[in-house]
Amino acid sequence: MRLWGSLVVICTIGVIGLGGYAGWNLRDLPQPGNQAAIVRSVDIFDRSGQLIAQRSPDGEFHIYTGLAAMGDYGPAATLAAEDRGFYRHSAVDAPALLRAAVTDAVEGRVVEGGSTITQQLVKIALLGPEQSVTRKTQEAFLAWAMERRYTKVQILEMYLNRVYYGHGAYGLASATKTYFGRDRSPKDLTAAQAAFLAGLLQAPNGYDPKTNWDAAHARELYVLRGMRQMNALTDVQELQAEQEDVRGELKFDVSYRASAAPHFVDQLMGEVEHRLGAAVVQQGGLRVHTTLDMGLQGLAERSVSAGVGDLRRYGVNNGDLLAVRPATGEVLAWVGSADYANDQIGGQFDVVAAPRQPGSSFKPYVYEAALRDRKIALCTVLDDRPTDFGGGFRPADFDGRFLGPLSARRALVLSRNVPAVEVAREEGMDRVIGLAQQMMSTGAAPPPLDPGLATAIGTSVVTMYDQVQGYAVFANQGRKVPLMDITRIESSAGDTMYEAQPGGQPGQDDVLSPAESYLVTDVLRQYQTTWNLGWNRQMAAKSGTTDTGQSNNLHPDAWMMAYSPDIVVGAWAGSTGPDGKGAPTSAFGVNVGQTISARFINGLPRSLGHWYTRPGGLVQGPAGELFLPGTQSASCAGGGGGQGNRKKKGDQGGGGGQG
Repeated sequence: MRLWGSLVVICTIGVIGLGGYAGWNLRDLPQPGNQAAIVRSVDIFDRSGQLIAQRSPDGEFHIYTGLAAMGDYGPAATLAAEDRGFYRHSAVDAPALLRAAVTDAVEGRVVEGGSTITQQLVKIALLGPEQSVTRKTQEAFLAWAMERRYTKVQILEMYLNRVYYGHGAYGLASATKTYFGRDRSPKDLTAAQAAFLAGLLQAPNGYDPKTNWDAAHARELYVLRGMRQMNALTDVQELQAEQEDVRGELKFDVSYRASAAPHFVDQLMGEVEHRLGAAVVQQGGLRVHTTLDMGLQGLAERSVSAGVGDLRRYGVNNGDLLAVRPATGEVLAWVGSADYANDQIGGQFDVVAAPRQPGSSFKPYVYEAALRDRKIALCTVLDDRPTDFGGGFRPADFDGRFLGPLSARRALVLSRNVPAVEVAREEGMDRVIGLAQQMMSTGAAPPPLDPGLATAIGTSVVTMYDQVQGYAVFANQGRKVPLMDITRIESSAGDTMYEAQPGGQPGQDDVLSPAESYLVTDVLRQYQTTWNLGWNRQMAAKSGTTDTGQSNNLHPDAWMMAYSPDIVVGAWAGSTGPDGKGAPTSAFGVNVGQTISARFINGLPRSLGHWYTRPGGLVQGPAGELFLPGTQSASCAGGGGGQGNRKKKGDQGGGGGQG
């Protein structure tokens, strides 16, 4: 009796253990009808709670589709290719397993699976691709448990929404769009197309039609014969399907995968992984709440697309735009290229994060450093004349002219190169670079800037993100608030895993006093009228244009930076190729301001139309010019005045040789 009792206890423990093992492994599969759980995605929302994108942890693209919406051919072809007895046999097809075991034994390696669709789903969803006797045993047991929990229809539906077809397509709906066009869905598939897709499942890379069409086509014909044998096709239908030119119908279309704000989403996924760790992100099931404003994002995307079209006559084919709220550091809009899906311009390459020469858009840091340190005042006379600053460095301007004595105010508004370098030499490049890096730094290492004088006119590379962070300090009257884009991350259970309050993030710093920053703002407010930018509200602005050193008409980069108390907007235009690398254009930064920036700024809500009140700590001179206390005795240019000077007739382009 004791023996029998022990056996009962052992068996009971074994059953409980097996049940627990099955339950634990099946815990991540959805309850029937819960389509959201089919893929544990990372859901990304804008500031108002609008869904921006759903991304799987591996960047996979799934489009959930119910079995009833897949039409007849897609499911039938899948069964013909993978498991013709699916509806007849149990979770494990013993004869198929025996046949596979004999084949594997003869070959001395695993060459034939023999797995049912249920077993394949277990492998995809729960176990991974490892092939061993132990893993096959686990696979068989969990498949048995799965068929106790789900109907055959539910299992097939889950399988068809998870299985990989190659070219980044997971699930039948995604595969249909990838191979036959973004407007197609599974119910639109012909028998030949469905057979072609089903044939890929056995070895998506081996049957890749781009590299091995003959094998893919042979597999398609095999599936069509199977469909006829299963009575999914008549003899006539099979023959007609065999004659269809599937190869000529292939599109290899990935444009449907571009989410709203795709570059923003791409960089956000990296940031989430940085904050929570790769293991957490791989598990998925996260809800990420961001600062993005989808209304402004849409405006930014339209502005870049249309603006690049406007600039096409200059050889421009790409552009970007980044907009932030300076008081809180919130990213409001992020457009990393003119067309994410355009491989010819390297559209998936994010230009916002690409190091590029800023040209004359760097000059405000030069003037600000010298004004702060009382080396100059806005009325200080600077001499725009041919100058050798050593080592053969003789900066010139786009127009090949030199304008002679100018006030510092006018020299900055007209973006003359020699005066900017003169100010940098007087201030000291170490001080200029120190201030620029302090303003641009986002918590990581500041952008490396060459200590040579050429950096004063923008020859050292920075990113658009760096520049917008730097200009946000001007916009926020000298106070740096690090840029941010995530406000909260929640687990699938609703637990808060990370939270940040806009405006409350660490790393804030009073880099400049309000009076010091206002001096540059008061100059740059004149930029939009001086250069006829056509904006419908007051902004402070500065353009930047780089050259190749070979011709003033070849410009790799054209920038326009703009700000107000409400918003900072950085825009860029240029020409890029499939690798994301640039080529020269004939566009100036001012051209960007008149197109991309103008479309965005003029489309902003009226609520983003505030301007600054002059802060305390400034002294106004007799001619109306503004001074920091103690600098009124600076040698001033006649008529410099608080209102500056309009450009002379004939001045054009980006202002300065790198304007």
